[in-house]
Amino acid sequence: MSEKKASMSDFEMLLNEQLTSYRAGFDPGERVKGFVTGISEEYVTLDVNAKREGLLPFEDVLREDGSVRVEVGDTLEVIFSGMQNGTFLFTSKLSSRSAVERTLHDAYERRMPVEGRVEKEINGGYEVQVHGQRAFCPYSQINLYRDDEAVYIGQTFMFMITEYDNDDRGVNVIVSRRVLLEQEREVQKQELREDLYVGMIAPGTVTRIMDFGVFVDLGGAEGLIPIKELSWSRDVKVEEIVRPGDKVEVEIKSLDWDADRISLSLRGAQGDPWDDTVAQHPVGSICTGTVTRVERYGAFAELAPGVEGLIPIGKLGNGRRLMSAREVVSEGQQLDLQIDEIDNERRRISLRPVDQRVAALAPGELSAGAKVEGIVESIQPFGVFIRLSEEKTGLLHISQSGVSHGGSPVAKLELAFPPGEKIEVVVKSIEGDRISLTTPSQWEQDSTVDTVDLEGWRKSQTKAAFGSLGDAFDGLKLP
Repeated sequence: MSEKKASMSDFEMLLNEQLTSYRAGFDPGERVKGFVTGISEEYVTLDVNAKREGLLPFEDVLREDGSVRVEVGDTLEVIFSGMQNGTFLFTSKLSSRSAVERTLHDAYERRMPVEGRVEKEINGGYEVQVHGQRAFCPYSQINLYRDDEAVYIGQTFMFMITEYDNDDRGVNVIVSRRVLLEQEREVQKQELREDLYVGMIAPGTVTRIMDFGVFVDLGGAEGLIPIKELSWSRDVKVEEIVRPGDKVEVEIKSLDWDADRISLSLRGAQGDPWDDTVAQHPVGSICTGTVTRVERYGAFAELAPGVEGLIPIGKLGNGRRLMSAREVVSEGQQLDLQIDEIDNERRRISLRPVDQRVAALAPGELSAGAKVEGIVESIQPFGVFIRLSEEKTGLLHISQSGVSHGGSPVAKLELAFPPGEKIEVVVKSIEGDRISLTTPSQWEQDSTVDTVDLEGWRKSQTKAAFGSLGDAFDGLKLP
């Protein structure tokens, strides 16, 4: 067993030593000895003591009569001319300079990609070294889209030679990386057409931010997130949500491959906050909201990002009549609110402010004659509604209020019972859900009047009875 381990260790050591001796690359025009390992109709395969194999054009080993001058196992001295798809390219016929030019020309003619290193930025684009030859890549051809934060200098990419001229002034080479990227995207796009469907959540990368939305690369095609689909919240800045280069999850809203239009939603991929909000805050529950808009008919409050409810103006001001909701609330104000009603179909929530003083009311078991504290909730021409607890409200009828007749009853009642004021009242009667109230002074007065009237009535009835009998006797004549 130990001998086997030792032999495996020796093998690994020898393999590592061999790999260490392999060449990682060659300089353009460098002469190299290669061992012929294979011959095809296009290339002769060479072992050049490197981690990659070398290729020599088949035509380089042909004699004038068309016969092949090498066999497998022969050793050739060749000249390195460049890289092609990760493989070392060599030639055996030309000088080093001619070999480079020939390689570039062949790559141009055959539409073959070449490897180049971006050296520096120059007027209108970048200088790129391709097999030791200076080439030019315009700004528009370095990427699919402009990215001011991208770093290209010092990077090595694959390029396509789009222009090649060789005249008395020398070789002029123009390259494009964008052409290759577009070709790759076209292949990826075909795959996307089979994979993407409306409603799915897909990964992407933010590429550009425009006034009307954000473009996202889906890995073969770009889609647009309209501004309204960025967030459930209102009035947000795009820069606060995403930046170019960010990895995001988006929902596919629509696909139009013929028009090359894909509509996306960032907020859709995050789930609808409506469902969570109504689940956490059912009718009657208390929550905190932030006023987002104030309208003439009430105020909107945000309960969660993208979920708002309406506080009607009639429920603001503690019963005081308001000309505008702005008299009592403003944008940005936080309020304790109670969920009054939820309309899932129309996605509407009705709210009311929570008065902590009302929450503190504890009237106990109500019965006729009980003295309780309440808060003036609203004024009507026929009386005053008094909040006795979070669940119970009573009516102090105008006849029990002690205000004088004549003039505007609402104005008089508001003066006597200001909305929001805490007062003491007496339960006059309870009929089902209806609670009739009166003031303590009115209750005492009514009780006294009732007692006096009863005694007076009894006395009047007694006197009338005896008086009638006396009258009867007075009318009698004794014989």
